Amino acid sequence: MNGYRYNEIEEQINSDTFIISENIIDFFSSRESVVIDTSVMVKWFFKDNEKNTAAAGLILEKHLNDGIGIISPEIAIFELANVVKGKLNPEENRSIGEEIIDKIFSLGIIFYINKKILKNAFNIAVDTGETVYDCIFIATAEYFGIKMVTDDNRLFLSYSKYRESTGQGIEIILLKDYI
Repeated sequence: MNGYRYNEIEEQINSDTFIISENIIDFFSSRESVVIDTSVMVKWFFKDNEKNTAAAGLILEKHLNDGIGIISPEIAIFELANVVKGKLNPEENRSIGEEIIDKIFSLGIIFYINKKILKNAFNIAVDTGETVYDCIFIATAEYFGIKMVTDDNRLFLSYSKYRESTGQGIEIILLKDYI
């Protein structure tokens, strides 16, 4: 790998806007990666009244130690911001919320979407009865051919049934089983 390409990637990771090009995806695809959904990310910032925070922390720790790459569709950023808004009281909402937004952009997570992923998410949603919002995470994992981790039991069960009936799809892992 040449130094210029790495510097370009590092510059984008350290930037406030993290737009992913296909070249950067190729760089990150050279190591083990997982798709995580927002239910996993939430546990990094809110440990009280949340289950499976140790497993979520393990994923983040592995990522930060270059053990795995994390990929998620761009919608995860918006979902996370919305959850943050709902969990915080109005006095702390702005400062803590902005800190969490800064943090999520600084972690080097790949946030990615394209037309092919969206079309696949739509089709999975039609087949499973789940929302396109949830299926976009599965479609992202399918696009990259990697595992997905979620703490959404309903989504896990729906997709597992779909996968059984069609004989195709990616491996989806419940967060509690990640450890």
